[in-house]
Amino acid sequence: MKYRKWIVFALVAIGAIVSQFFVQQRYTSLLQVGSEYQWPVSISRRASWIPTDYLHVTFLGAQGPWMGARAPVEQQEAYVVVVPKPSGLLTVKEVTPNRPDSGEYILARITRYENGIAEFQIPFDRVKVDLSKVNPQFYKGYKGTLLATLKVKDGHGVVTGVYSKGVSIEIAKPGSIEEQERDSRIPLEELGNGDDKITPPVEE
Repeated sequence: MKYRKWIVFALVAIGAIVSQFFVQQRYTSLLQVGSEYQWPVSISRRASWIPTDYLHVTFLGAQGPWMGARAPVEQQEAYVVVVPKPSGLLTVKEVTPNRPDSGEYILARITRYENGIAEFQIPFDRVKVDLSKVNPQFYKGYKGTLLATLKVKDGHGVVTGVYSKGVSIEIAKPGSIEEQERDSRIPLEELGNGDDKITPPVEE
């Protein structure tokens, strides 16, 4: 019995190590060969006992027409078919239970369904930043719209940065409440209609 417990413990530990290895491999692959896009977001800082430089990312406009024969259920896995604008900002074309044969898509989970529209949650919902450089206003009630850059490949993705008016939040200023509210009134579907694709600032 004693040895059996140690064997179980060892198997669990090995499983955790292997799982972390594959997660890191996927992350590295996404950064190297993933296609880069943009998505409007808001950010927040979640309470944690362990200090962290990660901020939680909420993808705005995370919904689209459901293409399945049956209504989806909550937490059902689904594929979000996306189409990039010339600026690189992604728009949702449809949400389907079947993996697309072509085009770009993101693997997500259904959170709500009503009148043919499926709302979904994208799993890669955090971004690593240097919190010492980020103005807390950006993650404490910021009213404007931020844009996240993400790398996507084979349905998986990673958020690589968050920007305010094309400037990384690590060096950007939030602006006045009036400016934020004016920014928030721009409909999401009108964002990214120009060719002003975000270019990360050059590190000095």
